[in-house]
Amino acid sequence: MDEDGRLGGRPGGGPGSGSGARLAGVGDHPAAYRRLLRGTAALALLVVVLGATVRLADAGLGCPDWPGCYGAPTVAAALATPAPARAARWPDQPLQPGRAHLEMTHRYAAGTLGLLVLGVALLGRRRPGTGLLGPLLVALVAGQALLGMWTVTLKLAPLVVMGHLLGGLTLLGLLWLLVLRNASAAGLPRPVSVPEPGLRLHAGIALAVLAAQIALGGWVAANGATLACQGFPGCNGAWWPPADFAAGFGLAADGRGSGSGPIAIHWAHRLGAATVLLVVGSLALRLVRIRARDRGRTPAPAGQPPALRGIGRLLLILLSLQLALGITIVVSGAPLALAAMHNAVAALLLLALLTLVYQLAMASPRIEAPAGSKPHPWW
Repeated sequence: MDEDGRLGGRPGGGPGSGSGARLAGVGDHPAAYRRLLRGTAALALLVVVLGATVRLADAGLGCPDWPGCYGAPTVAAALATPAPARAARWPDQPLQPGRAHLEMTHRYAAGTLGLLVLGVALLGRRRPGTGLLGPLLVALVAGQALLGMWTVTLKLAPLVVMGHLLGGLTLLGLLWLLVLRNASAAGLPRPVSVPEPGLRLHAGIALAVLAAQIALGGWVAANGATLACQGFPGCNGAWWPPADFAAGFGLAADGRGSGSGPIAIHWAHRLGAATVLLVVGSLALRLVRIRARDRGRTPAPAGQPPALRGIGRLLLILLSLQLALGITIVVSGAPLALAAMHNAVAALLLLALLTLVYQLAMASPRIEAPAGSKPHPWW
C-alpha cells in the first residue's frame, strides 16, 4: 500500500484494464472513494425523503404490483395498456398517473441507491475503515427491497411501512458512519479530547431519544394519525385527550386512522417531541457554551472548539426548524411539502447527532490537551 493509502499496482494495460479496472480504480483512490460515499449518502437521504413523500401523499399503492407498475416497467407503458385490461386485474385500483409517477420515482431512486451501495461495499474492501459495514449495507439493501415489496403486497401494513422507514434511516446512518470512518482513515483532523465529563453519555442518550422519536413519527404516518389531534398545544380541545394506547400501539393496528388509537399515537409523538427538545436541546446548549467555559484556560483544550460548538449551533437550528414545522403541520392541515420537510429535518438531526457521537467516541477521554498539541477543527 502506498503513502496515500492506495493498493500497489501499475497503471496501464493488462488483464485488469478496461472498464472493470476503472471501477476498481475508484477503490484505489481515497478521494474518489470518499466522493462516491458522500454521493451515495446524499442519494440515501433523498430516498428517505421520497419515501416519506410517497407515504404522506397516499401513493404507496400508486402502483399495486411490484417491481413494475400495472404489469408494465414504467408508468408510461402502463398508461399505454388498455384500461379494460388494467381494470380486469386491478378492479378496485384505477391508475392515477400522479401517484404512480411518485411511487415509481421512489422505486427508481431506491434501485439506483442499491447499485451504488453494492459498489461501495465491493470497492470498500480495498479501503481501511470499512470493516463489516460493507456486507451489512448490502444485507440492509436486500432487506429494504423485501420490505418495499411487502409494503405493496400487504397493502401498506403499518408494521411493514414503519420497518421500511426505519430500514431506510438505518441505511442512511450506516452510510454516513462509513463517510466519517473514511474521513478519519484519510487522516483528517478530529477532536483529540472530550471537553467535559458526561458529554459522551449525554450525546448517546440524545441519539437514542431521537431514534425513538423518529420511529414514533413513522408509526404516526403508517397509521394515518398525522391529524388525529387538532389544535396546538392541546389535542381536540383537551390538554390530555382520551386515547387508547393499547389500540394505537398493538399489533392489530390497521393503519386506517380511526377511533382513539390514532389519537394515542399522535399524542405519544408530541410527548416524544417534548422529550427530544429537552434532551437534544440541552446537549446543543452544552456544546455551544463550551467556548464561554473554556475562555481563559491556558492552554486552550485542543480539537474541541470550533467543531463541537458548530455541531451545537446546527442542532439548535435544526431543532427550532423541526419544532416550527411540526406545529405548522398540525395547525395548517399537514401540507405535503411541509410534512416532507419535517421528515428531511429529522434525518438531518440524526446525521448531526451521529457525527457528534462518532467524533466523541474517537476522541481521547482526557479533559486537558496533551502538551505541545495544537488546536484544530476536525473538518
